[in-house]
Amino acid sequence: MNSGSNYITIYNIECSPSYLINNLSNSKDSLYFIHNSQSFPRVLVVNKPLLKANNTQCVSILNSSEKNEMLFIKYFSLKDAELIAIGLYSGFKLWNKDGNKLLLQILSTTPSSNKNKIYAVLSASEFLRKGGNEKNGGDSILVGDNLGQLFIIYGPDTNWKYNKIWSSPKEESILSIGSSIDTNIVGVSLDSGDILLLKIEEGNCNTVKKIEGDHKQNISINSVIFSNKNKTEFFLACGFITGEIKIISLKDYNLKFSINSNLRSVGPMTVKNNNEIIVGSDDGQINVWAYEEKENGDKIVLKNNILIEDKMIMGLAYDKDDLNLYVTCYDFPEIIKISEI
Repeated sequence: MNSGSNYITIYNIECSPSYLINNLSNSKDSLYFIHNSQSFPRVLVVNKPLLKANNTQCVSILNSSEKNEMLFIKYFSLKDAELIAIGLYSGFKLWNKDGNKLLLQILSTTPSSNKNKIYAVLSASEFLRKGGNEKNGGDSILVGDNLGQLFIIYGPDTNWKYNKIWSSPKEESILSIGSSIDTNIVGVSLDSGDILLLKIEEGNCNTVKKIEGDHKQNISINSVIFSNKNKTEFFLACGFITGEIKIISLKDYNLKFSINSNLRSVGPMTVKNNNEIIVGSDDGQINVWAYEEKENGDKIVLKNNILIEDKMIMGLAYDKDDLNLYVTCYDFPEIIKISEI
């Protein structure tokens, strides 16, 4: 591990003999993550302010009777609501932050084994639609499913709704969605290896660029949108199973950088300070890449490298208030907190 970084493990997750901790998301005061076990999956919450007092008690706010049902979780703080989104084998559910009120449910229309595409809903991301009416206004959430359908979920009020705004012609699974409240361009990766840049305006979604990948090996599994320091240009960063990261400009829609980031598959990705991306990997590496504008040409610079040995990184959550990075790993019943990253 880089000597400039400090980390501690937070251990208090009671695990059955067979379990998997999926994903990680954070609010200002809490960490949310999925604990899948032999008995039942559940959503656990850790209170971050209590961590300073070494109180690491987990609270279960959502339990499911179906084994390994939950796939991903994401916390959202929208204009008028705090929400948690749950991706399932059978669809998608939107809950209030305390997990005691189901706000919206989208059920999968086909069996999860259809065309060997396991997941029904893979990714969720914040997106701001501008305007003043129901069709175009308010904060929104984007989700994609295993048939290549992209939905926009909007509220917030007592009647949450969703619309299908795009479909892949070949019914390819959506593996990741990169979006930002600062741009109406959305990056979508498909299981064919292709990356699509979609433009959402006035409730409509159109393809502006298709970036073809290797349809056998070079599959993009995670995507985020970040910017330069002044937010004058935005970029889509896609991580691949080969360990490569492709960075695409959303100004001219062309590939700007290609980074050989990891020896094994890129895992979760998150954004720090708008112009830095934090990348986890199956090889236990956590890399921090910064976009820097130079007189002799813009560059992507490796600012930090952290190795958590013998671990596959499953979840990353960066807290911009306390400047800590929280990490979950495969088959490891602890949350890792890294400071000074």
